[in-house]
Amino acid sequence: MAVRAAGFSRRTLQRRLTEAGPSFSQLRDEARLITAAGLIETDVKLSEIAVKLGYSDPAHFTRAFKEWTSVSPAEYRRVRRLERSVPVLAT
Repeated sequence: MAVRAAGFSRRTLQRRLTEAGPSFSQLRDEARLITAAGLIETDVKLSEIAVKLGYSDPAHFTRAFKEWTSVSPAEYRRVRRLERSVPVLAT
């Protein structure tokens, strides 16, 4: 947990992060998005990704991911797979 790693109380960490710029929830969401994007490109089930990211319900993960990216995790996965399967032509 970030609080233990920083060596502060939770409230002190929140206060210092607020003073520094982005909120704790913004940093957490950014980390979740980066992790989710990487895992979605694998064969890990979306429900397992949700659990790994700390969501108690896959629907909450889907809603958050769609809020971050404007597409569902399933659509993101489909598009990324299509992008990887299309050969790049040399110019």
